[in-house]
Order: sequence, then structure tokens, then C-alpha cells
Amino acid sequence: MTTSKSNSSWSGTSRRKNREIIRCSCGDICPIYVSRTPENPGRKFRGCPNYQDEDGGCGHFKWVDEEEDEFRAFKKQLNLQHKDIESVMLLKLIVGLLVSILVCLVVVVIKM
Repeated sequence: MTTSKSNSSWSGTSRRKNREIIRCSCGDICPIYVSRTPENPGRKFRGCPNYQDEDGGCGHFKWVDEEEDEFRAFKKQLNLQHKDIESVMLLKLIVGLLVSILVCLVVVVIKM
């Protein structure tokens, strides 16, 4: 997780459905803010809500678009793992059926 102190101009916004609650090292909920700096105008980020305190809070900072990219990569990895599990289960089913057919053939041959 990236942490750094920022002198960005922050405008607090934290309303969005189905958004995970993120806590900083201070234990507080990190709302989503919108950058008002010339370098990143309108870019959303999460930051420690205590950044204006004397100690500057814990310094937690994460761009929301990077957070979403990480989530998409994780979701893709889970999807691939799920497909692997489905393939293994299908392979086990096929092997089981082939073994059953082979046993039946052996029984037929023995009875002949």
C-alpha cells in the first residue's frame, strides 16, 4: 500500500454505493476525496482524514483508480482460478466415467 504525505487540496466526497470501507493506520475510515491540484485535477483518492492534525495523521494515501485497477486484477485472477477448478472437476468426472466403462468391459469379458 502506498503511503505518503500530500499537500494536495482536498474536497471531501464519500458517497458511492458498494464501495469498500478502507481504514488508515489511525483506525479511521478513509473517505474518497477529489484532488484540486493542477497536476491531478478531479482525480479521486483516499487519504487519512487526520492529515490536517499537527502530526499529519498516518500519511495513508491511495489513488482510487489504482485501487480499482488492483481490484480488477484480483478479480481476474480469481476468475482464472475458478476456471481451473471447473476444468479439474470436469476432468475428474470424465476419468470417473472412463473407469466405470472400463470396469464394465472387464466384467463383460470375464463373463464370456
